[in-house]
Amino acid sequence: MGAQQNSMPEIGLASGTLSAEVVSIVSHDLRSPLATISMATSLLDDLSRPEEERAQMVRMVKRATERMDRLVRDMLEVSRLDSGRTLPIDARCVDVAPVLREACESQAPVAQAGGLLIECDVPEALPAVQVDCDRVQQVVCNLVGNAMKFTPPGGRITIAARAEDDEVQVSVKDTGPGMSEADLERIFEPYWQAQRTASLGAGLGLKIAKGIVEAHGGRIWAESALGEGTTFFFTLPVA
Repeated sequence: MGAQQNSMPEIGLASGTLSAEVVSIVSHDLRSPLATISMATSLLDDLSRPEEERAQMVRMVKRATERMDRLVRDMLEVSRLDSGRTLPIDARCVDVAPVLREACESQAPVAQAGGLLIECDVPEALPAVQVDCDRVQQVVCNLVGNAMKFTPPGGRITIAARAEDDEVQVSVKDTGPGMSEADLERIFEPYWQAQRTASLGAGLGLKIAKGIVEAHGGRIWAESALGEGTTFFFTLPVA
């Protein structure tokens, strides 16, 4: 525990101290999977329970630990960005269309479970780009995940791409409630989203997406208006 306490103050704060709000947000996000693990392991202690139910409890523990691991990795990446370092990427010259389509396909079942439709408008003829494929998919998944939080059931999320000059421009558009200009100015601040709606996550995904895009030499921004949905854009330089 001592090592964790020494590293935690880096997270999200240049001053080296954690605010009460950040501690509350992170504690909230860790408490939920911990409660799941505690409940599931208690049930697993009851050997009289059916094997199928015990297997379900094991799956619950696995999902909960994955959530905790994701949060810890996100916090470490935000800490790296806040200390002025860039995120590591392994860039290679690739055809970006299959990378984007794979990201679409990976998010489709999650969206469907929430009553949402994901559309993929990615043409075959896109120029090659110099990117880290896993990191690009991480950006798309973070943006789609953010859109799913705020798009009500029956809504639609569209992932699109197009060539523009010496860049490939990717967009993630939702049919959610949209944001005000004041909100748009703060969307890439870590933890800020969760300060408004703590139940929707720690608010690290957009900060990390920005760090990944900028590590590739690209740009990321959002356009929105209240009642008109939100569209995130990011660019990847052509190889």
